[in-house]
Amino acid sequence: MKTARLYYIDSLRVLAILMMFMYHVFMVFVAEWDWHIKNTQTSNVLLEINYWMASFRMPLLFFVSGHISYILLKRFNWKEFTFQRILRLLIPTIIWTFILVAPQLYFEQKLNGVNQSYFEFYKSFLEFKWWPNGSFHWLHLWFIPYLFCYNIVSIPLYTILQKKNKFTQTLEAFFKKPTSIFLFVCIAILPYTFLSVHYKTTYNLINDIARHSFFIFFIIAGLLFFRFQHIMELLKIKRRLFLSLAFIAILLLNTLRWNGWEPFDLWDNWIEKPQTYFFISLVNFNSWMWVLASLGYGKKYLNTGSRLLSYMNTAVYPFYILHQTVIVIIAYYIVGTKDEVSLKLAFLLIVCFFITLLIYHLFIKPYNIVRFLFGMKKKSKNKSLTTETKYN
Repeated sequence: MKTARLYYIDSLRVLAILMMFMYHVFMVFVAEWDWHIKNTQTSNVLLEINYWMASFRMPLLFFVSGHISYILLKRFNWKEFTFQRILRLLIPTIIWTFILVAPQLYFEQKLNGVNQSYFEFYKSFLEFKWWPNGSFHWLHLWFIPYLFCYNIVSIPLYTILQKKNKFTQTLEAFFKKPTSIFLFVCIAILPYTFLSVHYKTTYNLINDIARHSFFIFFIIAGLLFFRFQHIMELLKIKRRLFLSLAFIAILLLNTLRWNGWEPFDLWDNWIEKPQTYFFISLVNFNSWMWVLASLGYGKKYLNTGSRLLSYMNTAVYPFYILHQTVIVIIAYYIVGTKDEVSLKLAFLLIVCFFITLLIYHLFIKPYNIVRFLFGMKKKSKNKSLTTETKYN
């Protein structure tokens, strides 16, 4: 079954990955936050930009993934969908964890003064002891196995939503007004608000209970909002409202942060304070408002196809897999120089972007076997851009 391309979803997916690229380059220079490679001189301005991007870039990607999962499940039965997800997600995770993640950890240790050969480090990597107690991790690739698990969870949700019964009719009627979207957001906020104080973020999949309770609702929203398309129209119509609320939320958060009024800074027994749960809810609400505003403005202004968008939409997945390794290796050598932060930042942004893109264009895009290893479809013989095309 063919599905009309939702170009604004493609555009938002590309923009989210580009934000992730910028985020990881900025992390080299961000004040206060730790990262694999850090410059001696840091920037509070970049910290604020990253704080803003971190609030919604991954939730937006999960929403887009939920949206696309619904499209794929319309084309495939659950067995075909699961097999396709294994090929697209699990195989690249396994392969590139051993090839692209290990060098990042090696260069991090090298910057921290650990003097050993890459072969010696790799032997410790293969002991499979989770970082930081050991040398094994999947670092930025964590998103892919998480997405695989959420895709599998999407199968029964899709089945429920496909049925035409009183439940789906009630849901459809419920989402007729903007207030229903806010009620959904309030429900989505609750689990993470209370779980996050007890479960730390780990990105190891198994013990990351709080983050699962956060991300899964964006997957659910992606499924729901595709099933009931009038919700997307509501987001487009009310886009200014969501942007206004997002702006107010980030201003409130920054007022609390900049004045040292975060619950964790004010009280030793912050877990007992109701203000803590209000603050966490505000953080969560901020994420939702930026995602909803992005969707509304995207649907209004980005719903046009082009050859550039088609190219970028195909490139973003291998670009995502590659980008952090490129950044870490080049940044390792750049932070040791005496140049100004602005020059180092500009150099990393430009050079890392084009190196990553050239690796994709020269060594991945042309070859089906490499495309397979990066979770891509076989190279299509039909190069024409049509208005009616399939998601992969």
